[in-house]
Amino acid sequence: MYGWRGRVGMISPARGDTSLYEFYKVVPPGVIAVPTSLGVQRLSSDQLSAVLDRYEDAVKELVYEECDVMLLSGTPPVTSGVPGTEERLLERARAHTTVPVFTGVQAEVEALRAVGAHRIAVGSPYTDDLNEKWKRYFTSRGFDVVAVEGLGIEKNIELAKLPIYASYRVARGLFERYPDVDAIHLTCPRWATIVNLEGLEQDLGLPVTSSSQAQIFGSLSRLRIRDRISGFGSLLEKLATFGDHPASVRVAETA
Repeated sequence: MYGWRGRVGMISPARGDTSLYEFYKVVPPGVIAVPTSLGVQRLSSDQLSAVLDRYEDAVKELVYEECDVMLLSGTPPVTSGVPGTEERLLERARAHTTVPVFTGVQAEVEALRAVGAHRIAVGSPYTDDLNEKWKRYFTSRGFDVVAVEGLGIEKNIELAKLPIYASYRVARGLFERYPDVDAIHLTCPRWATIVNLEGLEQDLGLPVTSSSQAQIFGSLSRLRIRDRISGFGSLLEKLATFGDHPASVRVAETA
């Protein structure tokens, strides 16, 4: 059994190809992902709205698979929804399981707080409309979001086809335009980010986080796995000293 330390149920709105690849590039032995996809093909308002009702069935499926933690991935469905969307998703999911359940956007918030970020610039592959919704959500969570800039992509498969260096160039451009931020965040787990984070932090001299990195951090911290992980950004290096019961996780699980 490959997942003897933890089975992470991962519900992705679209294909979780890139996020799965980055997950296995980082996680220590004994941790396995149990993925399922909800079939979103375009990052359009109608598809993002329609996908919300599919999360509950996916949770039931992962309950059968005996996962130890469940991740409701997908930031756009939450940030594009009406107020209370995230809370309803979590409430409906937790009605079917006793294991920790968290959202992808929740993991992003926890990651930024863990590196001490407040004034942030955000890079994404998304459209301006989705970026504006992302900004409103994170502003409501107490962050000073000075900019959210994206590549204007709506078709999901195009996210996975972006060159690996795309997220590096976006982050570097943000830093050149907004050098007074205290962190840069790269949202969306379907474009490559994990291999760029270490180099970006060295080059820019500040924390750089990403969705896929945040989801890994959120999964491992909830599993109480504290391996010393290096080479993928300062956030993951914090796992070794994060403790058994991090305050961010306790608050998130009882919210």
